[in-house]
Amino acid sequence: MMIRYLLLVSMLTLSACQSNQLAELDYQPGRDYQGLTTWQWAEPAVQFVPDAAEQKNDLDSQRLRQAISQQMLQQGFTESKNAPLQVRAWLITDRQQQRTEVLQSDYWGPMWGPSLRAETYEITIDLQKLQIDILDSSNQQLIWRGSDSWVLPQQRISPEARTRKLQQQVEHILHYFPPN
Repeated sequence: MMIRYLLLVSMLTLSACQSNQLAELDYQPGRDYQGLTTWQWAEPAVQFVPDAAEQKNDLDSQRLRQAISQQMLQQGFTESKNAPLQVRAWLITDRQQQRTEVLQSDYWGPMWGPSLRAETYEITIDLQKLQIDILDSSNQQLIWRGSDSWVLPQQRISPEARTRKLQQQVEHILHYFPPN
């Protein structure tokens, strides 16, 4: 019974972390985005946080570059040198601890009466956040930022599944660019 309850609480907690809402959206409100049709990559195009060797992944960098290029093209933006927009992506990995406390009541009969006990469980989850920044090429200032987070699975996933997940996240974030 206790294990079922713990699993239910854990699933509800993890499902609350995964939302269809955009985690962060920010932009310059007075800027005219309608005349912009070309873009280029900022250098570096993809950055990883934390900046550690085990976090950097050239395959994820290629996946992100391809997904962003495809999505920008679908939205009517062409890649070009000396474009007014620059794009940079950040892949941020964060480990978080969640503590769950479960109170359980038992009744042991008239001789011993009721009892109450508390059990505490700690769960470690890895979150990944994709942040896409769009910069003004003339002054390198940020003009638009979108990001979204998700819980990384505990087991290894295939390269195809990883590619699909990053493509979905890119589509979800860039759906809001340019702002209306």
